Amino acid sequence: MKYILLIFMLMTSLSVWANEVKIEINPTKPVAGEVFQAYFRIFSEIDDEPAINFSPSNVEVVGKSNQGISTRTIYANGKLTITREMTLVYDLVAAKPGTSSLRDITVQLGNKTIRHQTLTFSVLKEPEVMADVFVMTDVPKKELFLGEGIVARYYLYSKVPVRNLDIKKYPKLNGFLKRFLQEPERTERVAVDGQLYMRTQIYAAKLYAEKPGELKIDPLQLSATYPSSRGSDPFGAFGMNRDMKTKSISSETIKINVRPLPEPVPVHFTGLVGKHEFQLQFGQSRLIVNEPLEVKLTVAGVGALENLEAPNLISHPGLEEFESNGDLKIADSENATKVFDYTYLAKENFNLPSKEITLSYFDPNSEKYVATSLNVPELVVAGGQPGQAMKPVKNDGPSSPKPQITTNQVRDLAAPLTLEEWPWKKWLPLVNFSLAALAILLTLGWMIKTKKITAVKFSGNIPASFKSGDFKLNEFVKWMTPLIRETGKSPLVIIKESPLPDESKRYFIDLLNANDYKDYSARKSQMEYKYQSDHFKELGRYIERARNEDSSQPS
Repeated sequence: MKYILLIFMLMTSLSVWANEVKIEINPTKPVAGEVFQAYFRIFSEIDDEPAINFSPSNVEVVGKSNQGISTRTIYANGKLTITREMTLVYDLVAAKPGTSSLRDITVQLGNKTIRHQTLTFSVLKEPEVMADVFVMTDVPKKELFLGEGIVARYYLYSKVPVRNLDIKKYPKLNGFLKRFLQEPERTERVAVDGQLYMRTQIYAAKLYAEKPGELKIDPLQLSATYPSSRGSDPFGAFGMNRDMKTKSISSETIKINVRPLPEPVPVHFTGLVGKHEFQLQFGQSRLIVNEPLEVKLTVAGVGALENLEAPNLISHPGLEEFESNGDLKIADSENATKVFDYTYLAKENFNLPSKEITLSYFDPNSEKYVATSLNVPELVVAGGQPGQAMKPVKNDGPSSPKPQITTNQVRDLAAPLTLEEWPWKKWLPLVNFSLAALAILLTLGWMIKTKKITAVKFSGNIPASFKSGDFKLNEFVKWMTPLIRETGKSPLVIIKESPLPDESKRYFIDLLNANDYKDYSARKSQMEYKYQSDHFKELGRYIERARNEDSSQPS
């Protein structure tokens, strides 16, 4: 069971992109005159042999080897992805200390070209003594496009057990939109410059560049208490070091170059960078006047969905838009989904032909804008204006006129009353019953008017979801359908013009306004919904009166 869990954690920790190259220098600070290695790790779904080209500066290539190919299968979000990792190693040597670099790095895979930014490193005159404990920031690349995201992970490296760890200052990360990641803490053994360390992730964030130019990934500062690794302590061999030291350590500042998006930017660009998928769903396409239309737009991908506003889908004077809220769900560092729920109210008869709307994102690998077309079906609204009388059917042929029945004629059809059929004594029980019924009705009316029978006054038809603390505007609109059908106005106008108490009016107006601007972006706030039974009962009685009046009208 333990091995199965380890395999599962390994698979879920893989965040490798297809068609990507990573380069590592080992040791990270080589010594002049000594051979060191540059590891080219190429991740791709293509089966071709890679062709690597680069220009060395102040360093010489003395050898090359191929460490083989490994295959990884990842099943995520219902998709099976097979990624191949190819590792090629170049043996390098620098004649003198100083700054060296690998420039113009390209990897050719079939008809695809992968570019890597210039890799710069320092060559030392003598070997550097590695610290027992240090902090390092890991980022996948140092050149981005505006809006492109990278994951910055801060690791603690230690040769000895760390007894106490206190984070003094978290990175500010100005210039980036920050998505904090709640990743599980895991410790692994790694080699740094030929020395073994235990590496533990202590902080991680997904960063999206918000402006072009040079940005900085700030260091993480902490203090660590750990035993000294000096050999003079006789108890050190038993893991009982008595010589403890507390040291303040900090990671290095990393500079990121942010490139602007290429021109021209298409009008249908959503602002998202990286691969995304769009899905559009309509609840129905045939409506009647004052019936709500519900539409759902789902956007899934790697971009900064926090900044994505609800795109405009339908624009017609016969449709009034009430709601376009976004619900953001983050699966992991590379997968997030935002769902927009639109609610429209049909106000008049119209026929809107089907059309296609286009949404696009920018692909940083191909440096192109990728467009997706979504189909909006034909919308038909019928039913006429509320309260509009139906036109009488015309009689085109004079040869066969239809009889016109009037109220007087209906009375003339009643059978005549005769004294023999209805003796006067038989009227007395009917008169007594009518008087008794009238007295009961008058009594009930008086009791209702003086609020002595509350059960008759209000039937309590408030939807159960509101009482449980789940407020959805589309359900609220459906609940107010009798008032909307009677007045032909929006819920907000109905509330403002209603005879409700002022406190109830303010409660529902604030609630509707808050839902109109509800959004999950970190830049906006939203009102916390709290169920107020008194206000909902007042509105329920108002809706009940409108429903009763509507049912009492002749059809």
